[in-house]
Parts: sequence; C-alpha cells; structure tokens
Amino acid sequence: MPSKSSKVSNVREDDRVMVFIDGSNLYHVLSQQCGRHDLQFDKFAMKLAKGRQLQRTYYYNIRQESENNPNVGQEQQKFLDSMYDTPYMEVRLGIWKQRGEIMVEKGVDVMLATDLVTNAYNDHYDTAVVVSGDADFYPALQAVKDVGKHIEVAAFDMNLSSESARVADVVQKFNKTFFTGLWMTRAQARSRAASAVRPEVSDEAASPNGEDKAATKASTSRRSITRKSSSSSSKTATTTRRAATTRKTATRKTAAAKEALESKTKDEETATQSRAETKMRRTPTRRKVGGTSNSSRNGSTNGRSAPKPPALRKTSSTEKKSESEDSEPVGSPTRRRSWRGRLGLSSSEEE
Repeated sequence: MPSKSSKVSNVREDDRVMVFIDGSNLYHVLSQQCGRHDLQFDKFAMKLAKGRQLQRTYYYNIRQESENNPNVGQEQQKFLDSMYDTPYMEVRLGIWKQRGEIMVEKGVDVMLATDLVTNAYNDHYDTAVVVSGDADFYPALQAVKDVGKHIEVAAFDMNLSSESARVADVVQKFNKTFFTGLWMTRAQARSRAASAVRPEVSDEAASPNGEDKAATKASTSRRSITRKSSSSSSKTATTTRRAATTRKTATRKTAAAKEALESKTKDEETATQSRAETKMRRTPTRRKVGGTSNSSRNGSTNGRSAPKPPALRKTSSTEKKSESEDSEPVGSPTRRRSWRGRLGLSSSEEE
C-alpha cells in the first residue's frame, strides 16, 4: 500500500485549493533548517497548490513588539506590508502575552482552525493545505474531512506530529531543496524596504467632488483631539467642583457639630449652676441694732463710733407755762393774751 507522502500524483486540476500557513511555526523552522525566512509567499502557495486552482492563502502570526529591541517591530512591519501587497493573501494577526521571559501566542491557532472549518462548511474549497505539523489542529482537520473535503499537511519532518500525520489525507514533507527558487532576491528585498517607508498618497484625484481627503482626515483628527481635550478639561473641572463642594459640605457639617457640642456643654453648665443655686439659699445680712456686744461696749462698731443719744433738755417754767397755755383751747382769752404778748401787743389794745 502506498504511503500518504507518495500520493502527490493523485491530484485533480479542477480542485479548489486554500492554503493555511502558521507563520510563527514556519518562521522558526525555516530559521533552524535553512538559516533564512525571506520567502516569496505567492510562489510558495502556488507550489503547494501543484497546478490546481488557488482560491486564497491565509497567513497567521502575532504582532511582534519589544521594548529592548524596537527594530523587531519595524522589520516585521516591512514584512507585513509586502504580504498585504501579495494577491489573494489574507493576513490574520493574533496577540501575545508576556509570561516571565517567554512570549506566548494567543488566538493564532483558534483563528486558523476557525477559518479552516468555516470555509469547509461554506464549500469555498475542495482541498485545504495546512502548513503546520502542530498536533493542536487535528480536531479541526477531522471536522473538515467529515464535511467531505481533503486535507493536506505540509511540514518539516522534525515538527510533524503523529496526530496531524494520521488525520491528513496527504503529507508533504519539506526539505531545503523544496524552497529553491522561492527566496527573495536582493532587488525584491530592497523593493520591500522601499514600500515599507513610502509616503502616504493623497486620494484627492479619486474623490468625485475633488476634495483632498487627506486634508479632511487631518482636520477631522484635529477636531477630534480638540473635542477630547475639551471633554477632558470639562471632566477635570467637574471633578474639581465636586471635590470643592464635598470639602465645603464636610466643613459645614464639622462646624455644625462643633456648635451643637458647645451649645450642649453650655446648657449642661447652666443646668448644673441652676441646681447648685437652688440647693444653697442666700440669706441677706441683717444688721444688729442695739445689744451688748463687745463692739458696742467699746463704743465702736467696725471702726466707727456708735451714735450717742441726744441730751435731755430741761424744761423751764416759762416753757411749762407756754405748754400749759398751749394746752388751752384755741380761741380762749388766755391763748389770745399769750399770743398778743409774744407779738408785743398790750392787753388794753386788745380790749
């Protein structure tokens, strides 16, 4: 029984072929086996199709970035620009995650398997050529076969997994001679470098109204930047106002709490003082009048001499007589005579 590797003559020229290339896997194996990796992917895909109708080529990789070596990203960008210029070539880029000192690819295998199965179910090809020997693809390879499509796996013998080799309908094993005539020439390498740095061409001529779309795009970008800056400024101002309002509110609350505490303290002090005054009655000082205290005996009280009673006046006979006259009733002859006598009038005049 012939092996899968020898079934290269059993091809039909009317088959529709799609090529799916695991770019990262191919890059590393070419560097190890051939010492270079500057392939002309259009010629590479045509050689894998073997004269059949090539529908499309899919290339999968990650965008390489390095803080220590920025030239890595520039070199890859030159390569990707040349891939974009290749007819019937689709480039799919995944992402990468840094785990310690190792860079891990994310999403590449999933994108390749998805495109492989989706195009098979949509009947976009008859034969799929998968340039990878990774064992992770064998469930997708089996799903394509279940739809009735053919699967060919192309890889170096050193990285061809047993799972992929068992599931594939045909296995194409690479060697150094397979890539003869597929490498880029110096002129093509210079052309790739020039295309990577070529300036952007304005599409003014392609516009039906004759406007310069590049200038319009630049003005639109400036307006967008202005709007973003104004929006950020307004957000900053709003945040500042909110912070100021919050600080004012907190200050007011603190002042109100302080005033309430002081008022409560004053009320408590007033209540305490009122209770103390209620318990202790104050009796006004009374001055002692008379008595036989020591101070009165000494004739002084608090440094001041005690008042002496007025001397008794002796009553003369005249005064007694006057008093007796005063005791007469008003209008009597005796009172009249006494009154006229004090005025110097004689009694004869009176009569």
